[in-house]
Amino acid sequence: MMKGYDKQEALDFILPRIDRHYHSTLADHIDTLIAQAIDADMDYMHKAGVLDADGNAGENYYEDDEAFEYLVEALVAQNDLSTEQAVKVASLIDDYMDYQQQYLESKGLVDWE
Repeated sequence: MMKGYDKQEALDFILPRIDRHYHSTLADHIDTLIAQAIDADMDYMHKAGVLDADGNAGENYYEDDEAFEYLVEALVAQNDLSTEQAVKVASLIDDYMDYQQQYLESKGLVDWE
């Protein structure tokens, strides 16, 4: 986990911002999917060297496209989703990534711009 990152606080920030009407086919699973996305995102950052073993900044930069692909693949595999569901999850992950960045910046944990 990223040093200073509070998963529950992040969920409290992100979940109310997700447009559940827009993601209506996933509505019953959004909370679980976003929690899984956070875990997959942290896993990606450790594997990619964005974070070190202690949760501090690593030597590599966060690659949005690479992270997006990793998160979608992780959630599809974890939830055994169909191709159609994967497309819908990809849209949800796109929103998640925007809100996750907003959360991180609001906490002063990162500035990726």
